[in-house]
Amino acid sequence: MKKLALSLISLAILLIGGGFVYLKFSPPLVAFQSGYSTDKQVLLVEVGNKNAFGEIEIQDVLVNNNSKPSDMKLQLSNPNNGFIITNHFNGDEASEYTFKDINELKLEPKTDPQEQLDKVNSGTATEDDPIYAVTLVHSESINRVIIHYNYLGLSFEKEVSIQ
Repeated sequence: MKKLALSLISLAILLIGGGFVYLKFSPPLVAFQSGYSTDKQVLLVEVGNKNAFGEIEIQDVLVNNNSKPSDMKLQLSNPNNGFIITNHFNGDEASEYTFKDINELKLEPKTDPQEQLDKVNSGTATEDDPIYAVTLVHSESINRVIIHYNYLGLSFEKEVSIQ
């Protein structure tokens, strides 16, 4: 009986440790530069959750040398509608898009932007498929974006270099 209990405890420790190591070496957030204004002071970074379970909660987004952007929003859309690059979140053009505060939405599982693009290309994308993008506005050109986020109670950081 003691051997069985010890074996179960050892197995549980191995599974939890293995899961932790897997998450640290394969973080769930996918993020890449999607578009920008000509002066790179307005930037769109597509984001998504590549894992099949658990939501991603974005905590903070910094630019360049760990500066707070002048403004930032999280866009929620669908593959058929796409995104808009704008620094006027309440303008006429932007009224057709959904902008939320950065920590107001959580990224649902299986929202990897590449998988969403594959659905578009195969003709299987629907308006129910969520896509996300962080819109950043800054007083100078943005050359680096740092996203701090939580997933399953663990903190992560993702850096995106802007070309």
